[in-house]
Amino acid sequence: MRVEVLISAMNVEDINFYKKFNLECDALIINQAGRNSYEETYDGDKKIRMITTDTKGLARSRNLALLNSTADIVIFADDDEVFEKGYLQRVKDGFISQPDVDFFVFKTIVYQNGKEIIKVKENKDLKFYNSLRYGSVHFVFRREVLAHKNLYLSTNFGAGTEFGSGEDSIFILSAIRSGLKVRTNTDLIARVYNDDSTWFEGHNEKFFYDKGALARALFPRFYRLYIKYFLYSHPEMLRQIGKEKAKEKMLEGARDFGGNNGK
Repeated sequence: MRVEVLISAMNVEDINFYKKFNLECDALIINQAGRNSYEETYDGDKKIRMITTDTKGLARSRNLALLNSTADIVIFADDDEVFEKGYLQRVKDGFISQPDVDFFVFKTIVYQNGKEIIKVKENKDLKFYNSLRYGSVHFVFRREVLAHKNLYLSTNFGAGTEFGSGEDSIFILSAIRSGLKVRTNTDLIARVYNDDSTWFEGHNEKFFYDKGALARALFPRFYRLYIKYFLYSHPEMLRQIGKEKAKEKMLEGARDFGGNNGK
């Protein structure tokens, strides 16, 4: 069982950048740096590759990594992530002990704004109604299974796009809708240090506009019900602009993304 970490990064100057990740397996770095080149190196029996590309966008970066990986199991990673000692065996053990699982959402601790965020707290199967809260830094899956289903990340969402985040939600929901078995795993594999992240600007009009577009992408026919559910479930997000304005912006985003059709 060959495992490869797929790292999305920007403006990397040296392939030795890989040393910060505490890697125990092969890795492929997609370096968005405004030019095109390829290099590789070895660290013991670990093969480290770096594709430098002039393409932009996190989803494009992840897709490029998937298209260039030949591993059995792949792990998505960001450039601010450090893997736990023993993560490789934990990943292998997960797939060996549960061979029917195609896609694991592993425990990853995220440090952001002085807080420790842990989203995976129990082992459970994921369905459409409980799968949308996990970011792609938790994702570990059988590469060929998803490739056979032609599942890749939407390039309409995520960093570097018009509509901001959401590509990870579309990706995992597409996997579930395709009949793949998706499950959480409470074994810790990595820590992500997001304290320097600047993408989030608050629960403003743009935030709700983007969420409306995402609602339309996730549930083309029933996006209006999802918008109602989202606003009901997150009253803490409504303090800045209020519920009515938030609803207005979400419906506007949904309309701009998918037109006026839908129920």
